Formats: sequence, structure tokens, C-alpha cells
Amino acid sequence: MPLSVGFMGSGRFAARCLELISERARPLWVLTNVPREAGRGMKLQNTPVFDAARSLGLPLYTTARLSADAERVEWLKANAPDAILVIDFGQMIKEPVLSMTRLGCINVHPSRVPQYRGSAPLQRAIMDGLSSTAVSIFRLDAGMDTGPLLAQPELEISPSDTLSTLSEKAAKLGCETLLRYICGVPADGWRFTPQSEEGASLAPKIDKSEGKINWREESAKKIFDKIRGIGESPGVFCMVRGKRLRIRGAEMAVDAGGEPGRCEIVGGFPVVSCARGALKLTEVQPEGKKTLPAGDWARGARLEKGEKFA
Repeated sequence: MPLSVGFMGSGRFAARCLELISERARPLWVLTNVPREAGRGMKLQNTPVFDAARSLGLPLYTTARLSADAERVEWLKANAPDAILVIDFGQMIKEPVLSMTRLGCINVHPSRVPQYRGSAPLQRAIMDGLSSTAVSIFRLDAGMDTGPLLAQPELEISPSDTLSTLSEKAAKLGCETLLRYICGVPADGWRFTPQSEEGASLAPKIDKSEGKINWREESAKKIFDKIRGIGESPGVFCMVRGKRLRIRGAEMAVDAGGEPGRCEIVGGFPVVSCARGALKLTEVQPEGKKTLPAGDWARGARLEKGEKFA
């Protein structure tokens, strides 16, 4: 019989993990953040975990700030399972919640901690051009992603992986690993190993300004990896004719040896020279318009040879 678990989470990665975990170990309850204003209309939106839990028919609760929600903390104490799974929650967990269950609060973090501690580990691993990382299963402590490790399976990053595809791979690998413990190892058989601090690094939240392309200083590979990592959100962009052009898809191209930022039309597609190498744009989104193939945009905009991208 599986150990009993509760689930705390908010984001898309957490929602996917909740779906996978619920297939074999249905949480007793789910706790997520309250709805918050988002989007152009600043309308209240539920978290992805809220929607996932509701579709799964799981008992669902919300909190604005757990550390200041004495009533919810008392409720957790009265409904404590064997372990609380805390994944992509967006809040720091403090005492007494950290020690409320016999196995503590267990996190699934998609990096090889102590590397890439923080909120954007997959995005930064892709942006840094890594070919592999890991998924770390560990018990939370008072620090940020510093708790003792239960397991750390290797996660391959293929050259074609984007944030979406790598997130799915990480969720499946992490949840499969965690479920082996929840469903097959008694609580007294869980063994945790303290993390090393050697090679520790941070993966802070992505700032929108990081999506701006610098054709003069960034190589084609660097820009390509940036598109893979944050092209979906918050986005990668440059300026063309004084307007923002969002780059949603690209391929490495043969370097034409042009000035960085200068565009050539090759096979109907715009190819832009970079600090090193060149990038073929395959999918773009002009300012105020929908996403379309880059070749269609180039023809419609009557893009000229040698046009400057900034």
C-alpha cells in the first residue's frame, strides 16, 4: 500500500507532476496559491495546479501565504500524511510545516543540485547549452533547494529539446523515481544524503530583458539555445524597422560572413549573421500580430537583402 501524501504546488511543472503522481498514489489533498491577476486584462486566474486538481477530483485548498496562514497550518497539522510533496509551489516552506510529517516535505527539482538552485533550472540549463542535467528528489530544509538528497537520476538534454519537451521528460523521470519510494519503500527505508556545496549555482527567475538578442555579442549557438530555453516564455526578440520581432523558431545556418545583425534571404527564409555563425529564422511573431512562418513574414514585409536587425 502506498504511503499517504499531500501535495503543494502551483505552476505548470507541478500540475504535470500532480497528474503523474495521482495515477498511482492519489494525494489526500492539494494545496495551491490563491487566484492572481494575470494577462492583459489582469483577470483573476487559477494556478495550473488548481485546474489539474479540480479535473482529477482531488480535495483542493488555497492559501495566499502559508507562513502567515495560521488557520491553514493548523489544518495541515490535523490532516498530516506520511509526506508532503512540495513541487513548484512558489512559496518558501517554513517550520512547523517542514517537520510536520514523519518524512518531511519532499521536493522534485529539475536540476542536479547544488547546481541551478532556484526557480528556472531547466530554462537556464538549456540556455547554457548543457547536454545533460538531473532531477533531484530531496527533503526541504530552511534553505533554498539545499535539503538532503533521496535520489538524483540523470536527465539527457537533446539538441532539439525546448522548455516544453524537457519539462515533460523531467516530470516523468522525477515522478517515476519518487513513486518507486512512495509505492515500494516503507518510511523507515528512505535514506537521505546531505548535499555538497561544491559547484553550487543559482537559477533565478527569468527576466524579460534576458530575451533581447544582441547580434553583435552573441553567437548563433547562444541565441539558438536562448530560443529553446525561453522562446516560449517570456520570449526572445529583436528590433526590425523600429518594431519588436519575436523569434519563436530558428535553426543554425551556414555563416555567410556578414556583419552581425545583417540579414540575407536564403531559400525564402531570413538568415541573420551573429557574432559567430548565422541563424535561420523559421517562425516569428511581428509586434501586434500572430505567429507565422518566417518566410511568409519576410515576403509580406518585403524584407530586403542586407536589412539590419537590432
